Amino acid sequence: MEIQAERVSCPSCGEENESESRFCAHCGKSLPEDKKKRFKKRYLLFGGPGLVLAVAVMFFGLGGLGSKVVGKVNGEAITRESFSKRVDRMKRLYENRYGESLFQGEEGTQELNRLKAQVLDEMVTERVLLQEARNAGYTSAPQGEIENELEGIKTKSGLSTADLERKTGLKIEDLKAELENEWVISEFVEKAVLKGDLRNGNVVFGQWLAKAKAAARIETYGKPELVSTARAACCTSGCGGSGLARPLDPKIEREAKGKGIEYYERKTQKKGADARVTDFGCHIQVDIIENGKVVISLTYREGEVQEI
Repeated sequence: MEIQAERVSCPSCGEENESESRFCAHCGKSLPEDKKKRFKKRYLLFGGPGLVLAVAVMFFGLGGLGSKVVGKVNGEAITRESFSKRVDRMKRLYENRYGESLFQGEEGTQELNRLKAQVLDEMVTERVLLQEARNAGYTSAPQGEIENELEGIKTKSGLSTADLERKTGLKIEDLKAELENEWVISEFVEKAVLKGDLRNGNVVFGQWLAKAKAAARIETYGKPELVSTARAACCTSGCGGSGLARPLDPKIEREAKGKGIEYYERKTQKKGADARVTDFGCHIQVDIIENGKVVISLTYREGEVQEI
């Protein structure tokens, strides 16, 4: 059940804000205030210290919080800071892949809105998965697991800690946190959702996730219409798929990514490439990324990859 908070548009920049906000969270300018609400607040202010405190709590708890939070999942906030950082990372990735002009002009603004919606949806999904995992007892990786995984990434890619931070756009502690979340979700999905049976993993996981999100109390603030910008390399040629990205089992994603990088390194004798895995329904696609650009696209099926 998704709940949309009441919003008002900023007359300066046109962006939406919570109705209780006094200043725009996007441009910082003052927002118009309803006269009836203003009269009510003035009446409360003259009603005694207790009411003054109540109004202050309302302002800082609602208006102030609204500028720092983009959504909540079962009461757990998704901060604007974490959302903005991920949007920036994804924006740079798409610009490197499709050109810096992708988000310029009127069409570029629409593309950016789609990207923001996609990122917010991904963060909501992650939050649902992490909450379900915690409830099932999956809270953290075994001691040393993440350090070993990080060292393996650095060894395989030939990158130093500083290079890895620069490549991912994350501080090493933030990267460790993301790896741990990925590990927790992967273990939970494989053992608790799929129960070790990967034969119809994507279908089972997709059905389970749809039910979990429907049962969660999800609030999003000013969420644009969600339209995925990711499209398959082959879907326009009539392979039968919709060409739009779908939820992907983290375990399969990790396996496909590893197979794709392994294939590329064996073919080119190069190391340090990254990979992005997307389930387009008709196939799972592995895009190999080197120096910020897609250099080869592969399909993944039953543990094997093949060039498109």
